[in-house]
Amino acid sequence: MHSWRERYAPYAGRWGLWAIEPREAGRAVGSVLLKPLPGRDGVTPTDDIEVGWHLHPDAQGHGYATEAARAVLEREFATGTRQVHAVVMAGNEPSMAVARRLGMTHVGTRTDWYGGTELETFVLARPA
Repeated sequence: MHSWRERYAPYAGRWGLWAIEPREAGRAVGSVLLKPLPGRDGVTPTDDIEVGWHLHPDAQGHGYATEAARAVLEREFATGTRQVHAVVMAGNEPSMAVARRLGMTHVGTRTDWYGGTELETFVLARPA
């Protein structure tokens, strides 16, 4: 975890990776992230911001990812960011369902980020 803290320290808490810990669980069940998407080289940050989530399979279906993502999206849009992306591996229906519940629009498959990996891409624009 220390390396994640170091990686996101320059962003002063705006971007990073956070544990999802439901009150009733008493332990982390996954994580939510908000960060610049890495470009085609897989490393260099782009101007495109990503929201993402990862949950233990036992924690899926309880709304944890949706609630956590909504919280970081709301905070990010308050900074003036115009849009945020979610990128999902083909076939990951649970993650695509979270993106849809967040009101994100599926814009097809893109290869702009993560070293050119083909990813299902969703976009959410800042609320008017």
